[in-house]
Amino acid sequence: MKNSAPNQTAGHKESINGETSSSGQQPPLQTSVKQSAKTTTNGTITTSKRETHATPNNGEEDGRIRTNVTTPIVKDANNNNNSNQLREEDSGQEKQSKKQSMVSVTCSRGERSDFCDLIGDIRVDPSSATVYYVVAGGRNSGNSTMSIKPYGRKGDEVAMGLVREWKVKTVAQDDKDSPPPRCDRIHESPGVIFSLGGFAGNHFHAFTDVLVPLFATARQFRGEVEFLVTDYQPWLVSKFRTILQALSTYNLVDIDKEQQSGKTHCFSRLILGLKGRHKKELNINPSESEYRMADFKQFLRSAYSLKKATAIKLLRRGARPPRLLIVSRKRTRAFTNVNDVARMARKLGYQVTVAEPDRNISKSAEIMNSCDVVMGVHGAGLTNVVFVPDNAVLIQVVPLGAEWVSKTYFREPSADMKVRYLEYKIRREESSLREQYPPDDVVFTKPWSFAKQGWDLFKSIYLDNQNVKLDVRRFRPTLLKALELLHQ
Repeated sequence: MKNSAPNQTAGHKESINGETSSSGQQPPLQTSVKQSAKTTTNGTITTSKRETHATPNNGEEDGRIRTNVTTPIVKDANNNNNSNQLREEDSGQEKQSKKQSMVSVTCSRGERSDFCDLIGDIRVDPSSATVYYVVAGGRNSGNSTMSIKPYGRKGDEVAMGLVREWKVKTVAQDDKDSPPPRCDRIHESPGVIFSLGGFAGNHFHAFTDVLVPLFATARQFRGEVEFLVTDYQPWLVSKFRTILQALSTYNLVDIDKEQQSGKTHCFSRLILGLKGRHKKELNINPSESEYRMADFKQFLRSAYSLKKATAIKLLRRGARPPRLLIVSRKRTRAFTNVNDVARMARKLGYQVTVAEPDRNISKSAEIMNSCDVVMGVHGAGLTNVVFVPDNAVLIQVVPLGAEWVSKTYFREPSADMKVRYLEYKIRREESSLREQYPPDDVVFTKPWSFAKQGWDLFKSIYLDNQNVKLDVRRFRPTLLKALELLHQ
C-alpha cells in the first residue's frame, strides 16, 4: 500500500489508518496542475491528461492552487440541471493559453445518494467537514454551499442520521474576509470521501449502500485513488480490507480523526459521496457509471482469487454432481430440519454443503464461488450471492410476511448479477409462527399491516422470531427445477 500523501516532507510518517505524525513542520507548497477535461452530456467528467508537481511557494503563504473555472453542473434525480445549488464562480479573466487547466464541478441529487465530482483546486478541511472549491477572484458572492451525506441510503432517516454531513463550499482565492484554508498536505492522486456509518455494520447494507457504489465510483482510477473515510469503523475496514485494497493502492485516511491535527488536504480532483447508487438494491445506476453488476462480480473474483467463473452445465453423463450450498442460520430464520433437506438433495444428485456465513469474507467467498446452487432463508447472508459463478442458481426461501423484502433485496437484483433465481414461499405449517399465534391471527392474514406500523415492529415478528421447517416433499420440485436450469 502506498502512503496517502506522496509529497510529504521528511519527518512525516503515515499509519495504516492514514494518521500523520510529524517531527517537523512542512514548508508552504504550491501545487501546479495541468488538467484537461470534458463534460459529457450526462454530466460526467472524463479526464484526458493530468500532471501534478509540488514546488516551493516562493513567498506565497496560502498554499493555493492556481486554476480557472468552468460552469459547475448540478443535476437532480431526474438528471436535470439545477442552478439553485453550486453555481458558477466566474474568474473574470480570459484564458491565457490553451494549456491552462479546465476545471469543473458536477453535482448530482439522486434518489439514493448525492455526490459532487470536483476538478480544480479542492481543499478538504476535516475540522469543519467542508470541501472548499477554490476559484480565482478576490471576493465570494452568492450562496454557493451544498450539503452532502456521503452514504448510499438517502431517504432513510434512521440510516442517514448516523452519517456525518459534509459541505461543498465555493470560495474565492483572494477573499480577505473568508479566505480558503492553506494546503498542509497535497495529494497527487484523486480522492473519494465516503462514509462507513449508516447501516454499514449490516452485511447486506455494507454491499448495497457502500461497496457497490464505491466500486462504481473508484474503479475508473485503477487503484490510483485515495479514500478519505468518514464515520470510520476499524472492524469494517478489517472485514472488507481485500475489496478496499483492490480499489485503492493507498492507505485509508480516517478523515474524522484528522480533526485533531487540523491539517487541510488538497487535491486536484475529489469526489464527495458515491456515484452509481441505483434506486434498486445491489445494482449500479448506468447514468452515473460505466460499470455494471457483472463487472463488480468479476472484480470480486479477481480480488479474492476465486477460480470458478461459470456454474456447471449438466449436458453429458458422467459429469460431476452439481454443488448445492445450504446457507444455515443459528439465531433466527433457521432451518429446523436442515438434515432432512440435505438428505433429500443428495438423493436428487447434489453434492451438498451446509454452512453459515463466515465473518471471514475470504472463506465465505470461496465456499459460495465453489457452488452451482445456493439456497437459504431470506437474510443478509444471501448477500454473498455476489461471489457465486455466473449462471448459478439462487433459491430464496421466503418466510411468512417477508415477500416484499425478499423481492427487493434479492429477487430483483439477481438478473443483473447473472444469477438465475428461484423462490420458495413457505406456508403457515412450515413457520414457527404457528406455535405463537392462532391460525386466524392478523399475523397470518394481514402481515402488510405490521409493515405499515414501522420496520422495527415488522422485523420483531417476521424476521427476528421466525424459523422454518421445510416440507421436504413440497420443496423437492424446486430443487428439481434448479437441476433443470443447470442443463440449459
